[in-house]
Amino acid sequence: MKYLSMAVVIKQGKVLIQERYRSNQGMVFEFPGGEVETNESGTDAAIRELYEETNMSGLSHVATYSDINEYGGRIYYVVLHASNHDEPRANDLNRQQTFHWLCLDNLPIDEFYKADVSFIRQHLDKHLQREVGEMA
Repeated sequence: MKYLSMAVVIKQGKVLIQERYRSNQGMVFEFPGGEVETNESGTDAAIRELYEETNMSGLSHVATYSDINEYGGRIYYVVLHASNHDEPRANDLNRQQTFHWLCLDNLPIDEFYKADVSFIRQHLDKHLQREVGEMA
């Protein structure tokens, strides 16, 4: 059973979402992330995957959440804070990635995996609200 880890990057009250191509699904919306490697924590995996997919590094770790995905594997959601100058850059042209900074109300919630929707509904709003509050 493989474990997955997602980087949930927040900046100025918005969350980073990637739109990318998957051969078995076409274009999908998701958090940057991927498989947790042997002897790697969920947090470390999300930070590594974020760098591999976006070239973003040095972000502040805010929190890590864990759940079971619809395939029965463990999934981690690692909330990271980006500064105003942090911007993603696609590393792999085959992925056809486009990055979006979106408010909670603009997330295409129906396009996400069930576990992602659960995380978004249970935890993301409080982190985005905290971010907006710190900006005020």
